[in-house]
Amino acid sequence: MNKNYFYIILAAVFWGTLGVFATELNNIGLNSFQVSLLRALFSVLFITVVILFRDKKLFRINPRDLWMFFGTGIISYFLVNICNFTAINMIGIAAASILLYTAPIFVTIMSCILFKDKMTKKKALCLVLAVAGCALVSGLASGSSMNISAAGILIGLGSGLTYALYSIFSTYALRKYDSLTVTFYTFLFGTIATFLTGNPIATFSMIASPSGFLLALGLGIIAGAVPYFLYTIGLSKVNPSHAAVIATVEPVIATLIGIFFYEEPGDIFRIIGIALIIAASLLLNSKSKNES
Repeated sequence: MNKNYFYIILAAVFWGTLGVFATELNNIGLNSFQVSLLRALFSVLFITVVILFRDKKLFRINPRDLWMFFGTGIISYFLVNICNFTAINMIGIAAASILLYTAPIFVTIMSCILFKDKMTKKKALCLVLAVAGCALVSGLASGSSMNISAAGILIGLGSGLTYALYSIFSTYALRKYDSLTVTFYTFLFGTIATFLTGNPIATFSMIASPSGFLLALGLGIIAGAVPYFLYTIGLSKVNPSHAAVIATVEPVIATLIGIFFYEEPGDIFRIIGIALIIAASLLLNSKSKNES
C-alpha cells in the first residue's frame, strides 16, 4: 500500500475515536463548542512542543500566506464544527453525518477546477460508493433520521463544504510549508476562533479533575493533532479528491466503536455501508498508472 494512503487511513482511524472523547466530555457537562475548544487548544500545545524539539524554524511563515491558515483553521476547523453541530440539532445525527460526508464530492469538483484533476470513471465510482456507504452507515436507510428541514440540509451541506476545504487550503499550504507547520497554524487559528464561543473559564473549570484533564489531553492528541498531521502528510503526495474519499473510513471506525463499546445497533445496512466505504478506499488505492 502507498504509505501516504496509509497515513490518510490511519488519520481516519484516529478521527473515528472523536466520538469517544466527545461523549465522555459531554458526560461531565461540556457542550460541543467547549469540546471543540479543548480539541484545538490541546492540539496546538502538543504540536508546539513537537516543533520546539524538532526545528523552531517550522514556526516561520510569510505573513502573505496567513490566508491559507485562516482557511484551514477558521473555515475548515471552526466552521465545520459549527455547521455540523447545528445540523445535528436541526435534522439529527444520521442526516447530519451523511451531509458532512458529501465532502469528497466538493473536493473532487474543486480539485478539477483548481488543480486540473481529471474526473475518471473509477474516481466517479469511488465517490458513489463512498457517499452511498456513508448514507447506510449513518442510519438513513433504516429510517433512523429525524425530520428534515431545508435550513438543516443547507447547514449540513455547509459542513461538507467546509470539511472539504481543508484538503484544498492544505494543498496550497503544503506547496510552501512542512506538514507540522500547516497543522500548527490550523489549530492556532482554530483555538483563537473557539475561544470566542467555547466559554474558556467554565470549560477549564470542568476539566480540573485528573480524569477530565486526561480526556481533554487525549482529545487534543489522539483525535486532534495526530490525525490532522497524518492527513496533512498524506495530502502532500496524494490527490486531494482521493484523500477525501479514503478519509470516509472515519465513520466506519466511529460506527464500530459505537457498536462494540456503546452497544449501538449494528444492522445489515450499516454492515453494507462499511463494505462500500472500504471498497471505495481499496479501489482508489489500486489506481492505474494512467491516473493521477
